[in-house]
Amino acid sequence: MSDNMLACIRAIAENRIQDAKQYAICCCVEDGTKKNEGKVQYYKKLLENGSDNVMEVPMNIKGLVKMIDVSDFNENRYYLGRQQADVFTRIIKAVNTTTKLLEYGIPYTNSTLLSGIPGTGKTEFAKYTAYKLELPYVYLNFSYLIDSYMGKTSQNIQRVFDFCKGMKCVLMLDEIDCIGLARKGGGGADGEIARITISLMQALDDLADGQIVIAATNRADLLDKALLRRFQNITEFVPYEADERLMMIETYMNSVNPVFLTDEIRAYANKPHTQAEIVKYLIKEIIKKVNEESEDINDDDCRTRN
Repeated sequence: MSDNMLACIRAIAENRIQDAKQYAICCCVEDGTKKNEGKVQYYKKLLENGSDNVMEVPMNIKGLVKMIDVSDFNENRYYLGRQQADVFTRIIKAVNTTTKLLEYGIPYTNSTLLSGIPGTGKTEFAKYTAYKLELPYVYLNFSYLIDSYMGKTSQNIQRVFDFCKGMKCVLMLDEIDCIGLARKGGGGADGEIARITISLMQALDDLADGQIVIAATNRADLLDKALLRRFQNITEFVPYEADERLMMIETYMNSVNPVFLTDEIRAYANKPHTQAEIVKYLIKEIIKKVNEESEDINDDDCRTRN
């Protein structure tokens, strides 16, 4: 058995599917026998044509996590605000830190907690990070994991994190406040919440193989203090100020059609809005512009026929 074969088996055992594919390609290249030539070329082509960003989710966690292809993320349309740029820089630095510490046998999780009101771009930032780093994007909404049966939620958490072990990816933990609440004494529901929170912390502690963890919450004040300590960076995303609202509007509209950008649309930046509200407004304005263009074309056609 060659070194590449052993490396391929190890990668599969550790759930590093993309690494396994690369080693499998090397195995195909190594096989120079005439007998296997046709099959080797066929499978090598399949492996090379496969997406690096999308992996198959095992049956036991389907419905709990989503693998989202972010290779088509429209960077030209995305405005990276000052806060977002600072967090991204810290994540990049932590990538290098994680790699170096692993060489010394020191576990370190590249983890960031984003708090803030809905619509401030927490999930979109996680997609941007995965796109820029060319890593698979694993999306986990904790509301999916909650189960009515006692103990089942902790099992769901463990299954999902086991899937991510040994796999370089951006793991987005959305609505983490559904689970990681501050622990209280007593049994019953409070005791179950405490056990779930402990399970989550243990799962996070086990992630030290190059994963980038980005968690999001609207209520950081509700989270358990011990859970908060698991995150190397904690940042509150707030709605943009007027100057950044204008830059976001101009970035978005110029990527669609600069002709659509009017003074009236620019004026939308003068009043406070979240990033999500701005995008919703811009799409509405673009639809109006597109409909106006269609009406003008129809009018021209009518005049031509007459």
